[in-house]
Amino acid sequence: MGLFNILALAVNTQSGQEPSATSALLFSFYAMSVFLLIQFLGARFFTSCKERFDSFVLISFIVLAALAAGSLSVAFFLGELTHRLFVGVVGGVFIWTALGEIAEHLGWYKSHARNAVWIYLLTTAVWLVMVFFIRGIPVPILGFIGYPLLAWGTHLTRVRFIHKWGATSFASTLLLLFMAAISGGVIVAGALIGTKFAGMMAGLVFAVSTWSIMEIIWERGMANGPWKHAGE
Repeated sequence: MGLFNILALAVNTQSGQEPSATSALLFSFYAMSVFLLIQFLGARFFTSCKERFDSFVLISFIVLAALAAGSLSVAFFLGELTHRLFVGVVGGVFIWTALGEIAEHLGWYKSHARNAVWIYLLTTAVWLVMVFFIRGIPVPILGFIGYPLLAWGTHLTRVRFIHKWGATSFASTLLLLFMAAISGGVIVAGALIGTKFAGMMAGLVFAVSTWSIMEIIWERGMANGPWKHAGE
């Protein structure tokens, strides 16, 4: 099943429900609130435990990888297409955290390295080939890979900008404004489509973009991040 078919089914209403901008906005708010709350509390909890337990980072990687595999497995047994796609995306959240953020703490991956860009582009190319040219790719797998590409691309862009020009540079300011525009645009798009699924996905994209905006703000020293440091 190709991307266009997935999108058509994902944005169409089901069970006789009419599209509703209010419903979509509520689900957007729910998705972004849950994501950002987990990010804030997770960052606080992770840094606190990392300082106390030497093996905590590796344990976190194993747990998150297991949750990712479990989510992807469960997704195949669900009946509704949107449910399978959504749970696949949830698994993608877990695998990105394991292979992206946690792997970076373990020293397996450096997001500011030049080869990280080529790895990302190659992975994106593989995903696009799967979507447009290979028939029969299960929907959960497309969602499972799709979310890491969204989060990874956003993270990679921000890190590369800051590494090359600095957090307080004009280029980083433009990036911040661009991400803010994306954040607002996806919420509007989700409301216009009007389905609950579209609202959830819009809220998730909004949350990822907003988190990157806050990362730039924290890098500028304009506010304190959620990470817990020794002595706090």
